[in-house]
Amino acid sequence: MGSIAGKRVLIVGAGLAGSLLAVSLARQGCRVRVYERRGDPRARGYIGGRSINLALSARGINALASVGLDGAVMERDAIPMYGRVVHPRGGAELVFQAYSTHAGDAINSVSRGGLNMTLIDAAAREPGVEMFFEHTCTDIDVSPVHARVMFRDAGGASVSAEADLIASADGAFSAVRGVMMKTDRFEYQQTFLQHGYKELHIPSAAELGKRSADVVGAWQRTAAASRAMAHMGGRGRGAGVDPAKYAMDPSGLHIWPRGGKAGAMMIALPNRDGSFTCTLFWPMSGEADAGGHAFDRVGAGLQSVRAFFEREYGDAAAIMPTLEQDFASNPVSSLVTVRCYPWQRDGRVAMLGDASHAIVPFYGQGMNAAFEDVVCMSRLLREHAGDQRAALEAYQIERKPQADAIAQMALENFVEMRDLVGREDWRYRKRIEQVLHAIEPERCVPRYNLVSFSTQPYTQALDAGRRLEGIIDAVAAAVPMAVLAQRGEAAWREMVTEAGRRVLDGRSSGQVLHDCSPTVNGDLPVWPGDTPASRRVLCELSRGDSVTLSTLTATVHLGSHADGPNHYAIDGRSIDRQPLEHYIGECIVVSASTSRGGRVLPADLSVPIAELASRRVLIRTKTHRAGAVFDDGFAGLSVELVERLAAIGVITVGVDTPSVDTFDSRDLPAHNAIHRADIAILEGLVLEGVPDGRYELIAPPLKLEGFDASPVRAVLRAR
Repeated sequence: MGSIAGKRVLIVGAGLAGSLLAVSLARQGCRVRVYERRGDPRARGYIGGRSINLALSARGINALASVGLDGAVMERDAIPMYGRVVHPRGGAELVFQAYSTHAGDAINSVSRGGLNMTLIDAAAREPGVEMFFEHTCTDIDVSPVHARVMFRDAGGASVSAEADLIASADGAFSAVRGVMMKTDRFEYQQTFLQHGYKELHIPSAAELGKRSADVVGAWQRTAAASRAMAHMGGRGRGAGVDPAKYAMDPSGLHIWPRGGKAGAMMIALPNRDGSFTCTLFWPMSGEADAGGHAFDRVGAGLQSVRAFFEREYGDAAAIMPTLEQDFASNPVSSLVTVRCYPWQRDGRVAMLGDASHAIVPFYGQGMNAAFEDVVCMSRLLREHAGDQRAALEAYQIERKPQADAIAQMALENFVEMRDLVGREDWRYRKRIEQVLHAIEPERCVPRYNLVSFSTQPYTQALDAGRRLEGIIDAVAAAVPMAVLAQRGEAAWREMVTEAGRRVLDGRSSGQVLHDCSPTVNGDLPVWPGDTPASRRVLCELSRGDSVTLSTLTATVHLGSHADGPNHYAIDGRSIDRQPLEHYIGECIVVSASTSRGGRVLPADLSVPIAELASRRVLIRTKTHRAGAVFDDGFAGLSVELVERLAAIGVITVGVDTPSVDTFDSRDLPAHNAIHRADIAILEGLVLEGVPDGRYELIAPPLKLEGFDASPVRAVLRAR
């Protein structure tokens, strides 16, 4: 590991990631200049209205620890939250849902503005850092031999600066990324939710006047507050956090899930001054029959803000004296997911944080993921001290899959927070999860724990979560929810424990199933020029219709799918004429060590061909990057491999890539060899997290007459 002392680094953006990167690189001897388009927040103080409070968790704390700032931030800025406090409709009893079975596990509420100023102060104290505010990036000029950034200062004058490395940390609407988008083969996608967000305010208990003691006493007497106390462990409420200052319990993230057609919710996170920052997540626009949750309806002359909140968020409305003013004055902001690639150019410029992978806030990981970018980039610059291009290429290869994984999990967690946390069946599954985690802490780690309380890669958390869902499915089928009421807590726990261990040990008829299909939605990429999935709702129960009825429009080569031979051979069978034995029966999963864009050879397989002993072979290449942007760098199969498989009687080949041929192939040699051997093809399988070994394959295609392919729900069952 070499030295990068003396390297000239220019950071665009003095937000959280940019300021932390400045500290990290300055500590390694770099000469760092930071340019920010906004004014210096230290001079003006933080101005709210457009920022969701942040949840600092293990990954972010680890990054702060790398520069010695973790202690100060945790002591001065953080308030531990040990779980969700769910506020049902109609004033029903609050429900506390612990984030973990381990006492002391918590995420931490921090103010974005307060933390940003802490990091800016830390950067400004470093001798090797210069900071320039009110400088708007207008262009960059990058080549393998130089890197230059152009700015417009507060007076409108043009300013340019050169550096060895340009780091773009300028947010979801990055000016640097805007320039990179004009370069060849730059992939970019931004996806907006139909929901937006607006910030509101619950004041401290003291600001509520005469009612303060009654308000504090009321929440302290709830069962939810008692359960939260039981999960605090030795850490307690955090340094300097006085519960008597708060109008609600500060030891939890408060959530008002309102689900339904609107899919609306409100959350509230505590602040150090005793107040709560509330955030509404509502549709930007809504229909009259959607319960009124929409920014274009409430307060827009259609409904009174106060009356609406008293009906839908009654306990919160009672402690929001400035509700009407906050609702009118604070803006509505959009929720966007940004995916792009590559993240670096010519070994001279690299993006990090929201500039490269903005995500929605529903897992509380945007800042934490950005801080991991900082740690990764700093480490790789040291490891490749003599080759900056190699460092930045290694950085994007390491971090891009992690960014895609947390983006997907954040979108999934929105549905959980919005629609599921208030449902009895979901809470029952969570109870099963907690029992399994307690009895098998290594084999049954919940996804939330891996994301928030560890630094394991996000991709591993995503895969582990999928596997655990399959285990919970089997246990819930063996021990239905009614058993809890019929047999009591102790007997129920014994039954869940026994059922869980049977499933984990393969002794249950409900063995663990591996779902090898991606989720089908509008974000699932398809082959360039093909038709992505879209759903049109014709009828819906929430609108008063007797049923919900939808139309799906999509390519038949969607996600995990089976190719019909007529897709690649003039004399090939259509998918409805394919024998079902190709898609149901014993199979083997093997790994292949090959490069992106190459072809898998027989010697690349983890199991020698002579030892496969299976008619169905699924090959994990790990060369396809999942995400919402189509990745064309995947590997294909070689003709030699296909012919060797055919020689031992293989009838089905499956791959974890969009095609058995490479993206740029025009003569399709692998397809043609497969056709000559009458082998069936499964493409687009999700094999990440599935161990090599023997399984039962269940992946029959639909009987689509004359079609050239069919989507499949590919399932593997351990034998």
